[in-house]
Amino acid sequence: MSKPFGGRIAIVGTGSRAAMFVRGIVERPETSRIVALCEPNTVRAAYYNDLLKSLRAPEFPVYPPDAFKEMLQKEKVEAVVITCIDALHDLYIVPALEAGVRVLTEKPMTTDAEKCCRILDTVNRTNSHIIVTFNYRYNPVHELIKRTIAEGKIGKADYFRRWHRQKENSGGLMVHKSGHHFDLVNWWIDAKPVTVAAMGGLTFYGDKAGKASGWARDYERARGSEAAKSDPFAINLEADPTLKKIYADAESVFAPGIGIEDDMSLLVKYNNGATMTYHLLPVKVDHGSHGGGDTRMLSVLFGPLPGQAVDQGDAAKQGATERDGALALAVGLLANKSFKSGKFEHVKDLELPL
Repeated sequence: MSKPFGGRIAIVGTGSRAAMFVRGIVERPETSRIVALCEPNTVRAAYYNDLLKSLRAPEFPVYPPDAFKEMLQKEKVEAVVITCIDALHDLYIVPALEAGVRVLTEKPMTTDAEKCCRILDTVNRTNSHIIVTFNYRYNPVHELIKRTIAEGKIGKADYFRRWHRQKENSGGLMVHKSGHHFDLVNWWIDAKPVTVAAMGGLTFYGDKAGKASGWARDYERARGSEAAKSDPFAINLEADPTLKKIYADAESVFAPGIGIEDDMSLLVKYNNGATMTYHLLPVKVDHGSHGGGDTRMLSVLFGPLPGQAVDQGDAAKQGATERDGALALAVGLLANKSFKSGKFEHVKDLELPL
């Protein structure tokens, strides 16, 4: 990256993920300053202004989504950090780029091919770029794998609650979660995915599977439910001050309405002849947030903390752009398509303007 992602910054969306960026920006007053927030939920907006007070930073004005363009102009915004619902990213990326504002967006960049094309077309039309925060790239272990492959030393090589549980919002785990892994492989082997075949289904979570296994409890939302108290899968929001303030309820993972898969296997072919077999599994890793990747990513994006020398390794070369976001998304979209068709699906058929 030629220069830190700084200046007058607006935050779009105030889920729990936004806190990392808010703290990271406030800790770097010499390069960055939060000047506005775009958020429809007044409770969450108030929480973040309280957070700023606790960090001894000034409060910022809050704008509703339909006043996004007004916010950019009135607050003289130079950069936006987008952490809202995945399916809404394009609604902010496109007008920000058109206004000449730099864009940093949480992964996935978006959730379907049409929105991806809209973003890529805008990037090309405005001669600009997007930063996609694939923080797994900044994990020192992942960086070592990339470097080892590049040096030729080895051969070529909780998402069932809230809005994540609906594929129209998150794209499913293949887009929202596995996009991290697909981007890593694309980056590690420096190749583009060509063909995807996949099988998947909802086999553990959801009401039918929950009743069959005996894990289901007779409640839909955990808050205030006696049945939820004996459910090992329930989240107790009251026990976490942050979650209690920004999320009113948490659904049961065995309630009706889950529209994403929980068991997924893929076969992916790349343009360099490599193939990947993939199965999404839960693995507990205790090495800090995203294996330490978040801390390194913040230092690369916004600059190191005042007076602090940060070992970035090759991290400055690891930033992901809209192209990387699109290629990771492509694998997830084709996996979702293959779940339904039972066929091999091809990246070229998405007609992404890459």
